Amino acid sequence: MTKLHFAQLSDIHISALGDHHELLSGRSAGFLADIVTRLNQIDSLAFVLITGDLFDFANEAELEQFQEIIRTLQKPFYVIPGNHDRRPPGSSEGLTRHQFAQQFNPQVAARPAAPDLQAGYWSIDLGPQLQLIGLDSIRDRDWGGIVDAVQMDWLKGELERCRDKLVMVAIHHPLHSLAAIDHHPDWGNFVCANGQEVIELLDGAPQVKGVLTGHHHLNRVDRLGQRLHLACPAIATYPCAYRTFILTQEPGDRWRLEWQTHPAADQATIAEAREIMLRAWQGAGFEADFVEAYARLSLGGESDQNGSAILG
Repeated sequence: MTKLHFAQLSDIHISALGDHHELLSGRSAGFLADIVTRLNQIDSLAFVLITGDLFDFANEAELEQFQEIIRTLQKPFYVIPGNHDRRPPGSSEGLTRHQFAQQFNPQVAARPAAPDLQAGYWSIDLGPQLQLIGLDSIRDRDWGGIVDAVQMDWLKGELERCRDKLVMVAIHHPLHSLAAIDHHPDWGNFVCANGQEVIELLDGAPQVKGVLTGHHHLNRVDRLGQRLHLACPAIATYPCAYRTFILTQEPGDRWRLEWQTHPAADQATIAEAREIMLRAWQGAGFEADFVEAYARLSLGGESDQNGSAILG
């Protein structure tokens, strides 16, 4: 029986600026260090997946701080980029998205070198039955996401190559709407701009059983057709959490995915993060009831936090 145990971390937002807006980015490096210590103690853990926004401004100081911590991780780790993992639009300081790919994508040599094309995507063989595909959804002009045409063509070929394996896909931007705010004219960038196109491609690839995302800072699990779409909470904002998964092949060639949410900070800090988020969102003009509802979505229901499902 095949069993795979792994962790997902997302939206760490390490920053030299300290805490700002709703982000506990001045404390998130400490959260990450504590998480790494915990993960190192799990003998069965195969790898750690980081689904973007390692940084806040993607400058050299943030990179060095992240690297210092992640070097202590005794497990393999795989990284996809988030919209904060390249220099801010209009800035000449910090990592470009291609420089980020050079740091974290082991397959970057096979990706386009042109600065206007995405280069942070990869495909990792986890064994004869399992494949993990990481996508690059960041764009330079803003915090929104898209999967460009070159990468879409690559993804089609990779899915065809892996048609006889169970495939899990990771992407920073969710492919479908997760909350009412996604339909607000100023906040649509929470969802990948061509997410529906990617979903239609995945619909034609029944071997894809799961999509793991970040960016929205929500703890949520949805089933779309034959797939689970699992949005990971943020480390740097309420509810300050991460996930672990166990993927098990059961008799009859069925697969079961179990997930568990773990706090990244102590309960007092998590409660503080919730109050900070409420104040920040109300300060941005949202009504208190709306923000309270979003806080509940961020935490997730019982089945979002901890659950189990047969895939396919």
